[in-house]
Amino acid sequence: MAKHPHNLIDDTIHQRTRLAIMAALAGAESLDFKELKAQLGLTDGNLSTHMSALERAGFVRIDKSFQGRKPLTTVAQTPKGRKALANYVKLLEGILTKAK
Repeated sequence: MAKHPHNLIDDTIHQRTRLAIMAALAGAESLDFKELKAQLGLTDGNLSTHMSALERAGFVRIDKSFQGRKPLTTVAQTPKGRKALANYVKLLEGILTKAK
């Protein structure tokens, strides 16, 4: 079963909101929570839930700090996350190439 490329798709990244988060982070060293939320048009709860799933998978690192007196949450892709996204893109390209 695993020899079929579609069976190798990483379900953590394949979910559309998590894919959007990973794609947004791919072009940045890190993004703050508010930036990412606005860029993707998500609610606080929705973004938080998906970021937690990506963090559990080891694909993102979430840092909490303060900027002055205000809390600041930043998120960045980990090396594991960058590799997982690159593998995901390569796998999809292979699947879609066969569809032509």
